[in-house]
Amino acid sequence: MTRSRYSDHDREEEEDPGYARSEGIFRNTHQEADGGSADDSGVQEEGKALSVSELLYSSSSYYAIAKPVSMTMMLSALSVVYINNEETIENGEAAMANAYQVFSTDGSGGLDTLLLSFANSIVMVSVICMMTFVIVLLYKFKCMKCLIGYMIFCSATLLGVLGGNLFQTALYVYHIPMDIISYYFFIYNFCVVGVASVFWGQGIPKYITQAYLIATAVILAWHLSYFDSWTTWSLLTMLALYDLCAVLTPCGPLRFLVDLMSKDDAPEMPGLLYEAELPPEARRPGMPRGAKGSKNTNYGGKQYGSRNSRGSDDDEIMASRDDGSGNSGVMDNRSEDGSGEEGPLIDIPLAIASVYNLPVLVIPHHSLATMSQGSGGSDGPSNSPLLASNGANPMVPENPTPAQLRAEVTVRLPKDGGRINRVAKRGKKVYLETDRQGKPKRILWVDRTGKVFAEMRGDDEDMDEQNSIRLGLGDFIFYSVLVAKAAQYSFATFAACILVILAGLGGTLVLLSVYHHALPALPISIFLGVVFYVFTRVFMEPWIAQVLQKPYYV
Repeated sequence: MTRSRYSDHDREEEEDPGYARSEGIFRNTHQEADGGSADDSGVQEEGKALSVSELLYSSSSYYAIAKPVSMTMMLSALSVVYINNEETIENGEAAMANAYQVFSTDGSGGLDTLLLSFANSIVMVSVICMMTFVIVLLYKFKCMKCLIGYMIFCSATLLGVLGGNLFQTALYVYHIPMDIISYYFFIYNFCVVGVASVFWGQGIPKYITQAYLIATAVILAWHLSYFDSWTTWSLLTMLALYDLCAVLTPCGPLRFLVDLMSKDDAPEMPGLLYEAELPPEARRPGMPRGAKGSKNTNYGGKQYGSRNSRGSDDDEIMASRDDGSGNSGVMDNRSEDGSGEEGPLIDIPLAIASVYNLPVLVIPHHSLATMSQGSGGSDGPSNSPLLASNGANPMVPENPTPAQLRAEVTVRLPKDGGRINRVAKRGKKVYLETDRQGKPKRILWVDRTGKVFAEMRGDDEDMDEQNSIRLGLGDFIFYSVLVAKAAQYSFATFAACILVILAGLGGTLVLLSVYHHALPALPISIFLGVVFYVFTRVFMEPWIAQVLQKPYYV
């Protein structure tokens, strides 16, 4: 199974180029598909400043994701400790060694065992890397039936076979009688409901889907805990290093996957991400974007009206040129005190920018080719009334074609005005307009001809697509494997590992808010877990034992 990035989140969130995301972690961060350009040279310097709103959003994201992660780790530790005995552990270690280990570590010395364990880990991580590249290729060429079919088969096998093995072990350890018909009936229903809730979801409460994702992580963590200690710790270390390379290096498979899933027409890939709800007051802060030496272009005021319909997809914004009588744009960038010039920068289509009378500051790298086309481009001449002649700025064509109207441009929003956020709605790219209090007003989108449409929205509509954060299921699994393995030794190592993993998770979210691009979720938490496991086992526990034997009182 491929590893999805931690990513505060959600493909909808990843599609939003103007806001911080969590993807790699919670894929609500991502790098631009074009890898950046010279025009974006000011972005990185400006993006490293952590604002109060970003810190508050990171805190809300941490609170939302820490609960399921903690629950998964504790359930995994309990299952490993209490659904096992010496016989099952011995048989499980022998089975895992025969199935996964290329080099046998039996009878080897300390250093030889360590080297052979790392060799086995390199082989397993290499297989994971190759499988991830295969999944990326299937996703890139949109072989979704094949890909989702494979994922459904894997999920059904995990819930049915490995879940059945866990259930059977529990029956054996606690001597619980059950006939074979009832056993298979229970496993069949558990498997079918789990696959339906994860890959279908319609009509199934969200907490059922979340429960099955947690159960999947617990089952797989229980299964992987049968690796011997040397193999487990070396495998976790290699996975953390692989995660670092797979997300941050230019040729990393997870970076390719995040970039592909960030595209406008990217299909959904369920089953790999856990989605957690954020509190209603948590709003994703704007991520500053700008360019060095860009010119500020101001369009004449525009006004529009739309037929009042709620939930209709056929409401077209009727734009007309202003007669020069004043500010007729609903979100005019100008203000009397000039404070509008200090607002956040976002990427929106040129057609929407003109409707709202927003100044175009930069043509992003991925839009340069489209904007450089003449008015007689392949899409034909534009018949849109949205744009007035603007020969003063060479970045914006005077008579834009439909393709140019759909191309994204970087604009500045007013500091104290409303906001426009990119969201996903029924598989198409749309933009949510909110007022200055953050309440949704309408959904905007641009059709193939460059016309802007609007759909009225209320406070309770479509907000679930924004207020959520997603973490890769693989991160849940390997966090749980580490904690479960620590719990097999002692409670002190269990407590130390679970605390430092949660601390590493919070640190990753803070870094995510600072750097505004995809970050791997495993390295910080796994490295902290391994270090503190060794430190607790070697230093803390002997010290605690000595204190208990000879207590000192102050």
